[in-house]
Amino acid sequence: MTNSEWAYVEQAKAGDVHAFAKLYEKYYKDLYYFSLSMTGDEHKAEDAVSGATLKAYENLKKLRRSSSFKSWIFQITANECRRLCRQKELFIEDVGAQEESTTDDGFSNSFVAETLAILEPEERLVVTLSIFAGYNSREIGTAIGKKEGSVRSIKSRAFAKLRTKLDK
Repeated sequence: MTNSEWAYVEQAKAGDVHAFAKLYEKYYKDLYYFSLSMTGDEHKAEDAVSGATLKAYENLKKLRRSSSFKSWIFQITANECRRLCRQKELFIEDVGAQEESTTDDGFSNSFVAETLAILEPEERLVVTLSIFAGYNSREIGTAIGKKEGSVRSIKSRAFAKLRTKLDK
């Protein structure tokens, strides 16, 4: 965490809405792609990020260590994704009416979700924590209760599957 990020967290904890907005701007894209990979659905991903952001803002004063903000908000987002995926669908959406959106790199969000869908849930979690949240193998291991070497193996296996899929 940079000094400016730490300062924004401290300011936000003191009630500065603009400082929290700066943190939101910094992490939104990574939180969205992380959520998309967990839910496989653009709308659920957006809902997860919105819900997690609101929960984070409401509970910011409970954050003990400002330096843990990034892992804290990603954990809230992961919990929100799990909650949304457990909910039963109450409405049937017209899939044809959904507008296809794209990433900054020009890939469609559905392409990203479909590509990640070939992975086992544990592999998908490790890859998304690595790519979108920027965690290293040790941090991922701590978060999911695995040894660092096991995380590296899971990540290697997952990337091999993704390479195979993308080479087709």
